[in-house]
Parts: sequence; structure tokens; C-alpha cells
Amino acid sequence: MNEPKIIHAISGPRNISTALMYSFAQRPNCFVIDEPFYASFLKRTGLKHPGREKTLNSYPNSSDGAIERIHEFIRSADKEEIYLKNMAHHMIDVPWHWASNAVHVFWIRHPRKVIRSFAKVLPDLTLSDIGIVEQINQWRSIQKLPGRKIIVDSDEMLSDPNKTFPIICDALGITFYSEMLSWPRGEKEYDGTWWPHWYSNVHKTAAFGKGTELGPSLVPKYSDIEIKAVPFYNELHRDRIIFE
Repeated sequence: MNEPKIIHAISGPRNISTALMYSFAQRPNCFVIDEPFYASFLKRTGLKHPGREKTLNSYPNSSDGAIERIHEFIRSADKEEIYLKNMAHHMIDVPWHWASNAVHVFWIRHPRKVIRSFAKVLPDLTLSDIGIVEQINQWRSIQKLPGRKIIVDSDEMLSDPNKTFPIICDALGITFYSEMLSWPRGEKEYDGTWWPHWYSNVHKTAAFGKGTELGPSLVPKYSDIEIKAVPFYNELHRDRIIFE
């Protein structure tokens, strides 16, 4: 059997990335991996995220170890595809040779929406916590890689998944399956060990909800972060798939 095709998803936090992982898990012959570089990110930064110790004890604590674990999945997975859910800020200084032949999808969302949601779990967040600078740097750097690469605004996708998901799949060069539009409620066997701290809301869902409005301005503590983040988001947004 040939090596599975890697569908490499790069997102920021609070960008429906977990629901998207659940969606791709419904594809026949698709294996999903949840944030393989999270433990090495926590080890490197020393950040005290919820569930830190359990994460460090359960996953490789270095990027080299995480890459080797990905290779193990590639070698052993009896699947045609691997959907790899990654957070852009987890991957600072991580080499991408293992993904050189992957197709890449960057999921983006307006920073105001990300910050408003993420601050409920991480009140002292900074610009680096939302990953938007890392996303733009990584988007620029992968232009030399041969695989297909697309940017999708998550809220625009949510406007009509029945219409937008086939367009996304076509752009990635993969078949669309209607099964991708729903999933079982509750915990999944492939959830990272950190799920109790981050996935409680998505575990209540069985399908995509509606996109959110931009909403009122953020309080000054967070609006300063938004102001810094928006130019990076705008650059990515200009290159996104446009659903017509």
C-alpha cells in the first residue's frame, strides 16, 4: 500500500479546528492526528496551559520526537489519508520536511472572534497565543512546497457547509463526502489528552453551527492585540478561497 496522503491543517486556536478534525475523521479511510506538537510547544515555552502535565507525560516533548511519531503513524496507518490538525504557534522552528508532499489547508478567523473566545480559557493571552503571525510566516514559507495549498476563512465556510465543503475538497484535490457534515457527539478516541479543558463545547455538537458576527469592540486589554493581529489576518484573507 502506498503511503497515505497527508492533509495538513494549520489553524489558530478557537477556530473550529476541533470540529473540522471531527469532520475529516468521517471520511472513509482517513486517520486523524490531534495537535502532535502541543507537548513540545509546552515544554519549549514553559506555558502553564490547563492539562500541561498530562500532555507532557503523554506525548513527545520535542519536535523531533513529534515528527518521528508522525512518521510512525504514516508507516503503520492502514488508511489512504491522514488529516493532521496543527496549531501554527506550536510549530515555531519546526522543520516541515515530513509535510513536503502534503496538501495544506490554513483555517483562519478574524482575530476579534479568536481573542473573544480564547480569553475565556486563557485570560492573559498575548499576540503569540493566537498564532496569526506564525500562520502568515508559515503560509509564505510553504509556497516553495509542491502540494496544493489553500486558505479558508472558517466563518465563511460556515455560511453553507453543503456548498462550501465540496469547493474546499476540490481545491485540495480530494473527494467530498457528505458524511463530513456531521459526526457523533461526545469524546473521541483520537482527542488529545487536553480535551477536558478545551473541547467541552464541541463535544455537544454533531454538525457545524453558524458562523459568528464580528461583535462589539474588545476591551482595551484585548483590543490592542486585535489591532496588531488584523494586518496579518488581512494578508491571509486576501489569498483565501472565495465562495460564490
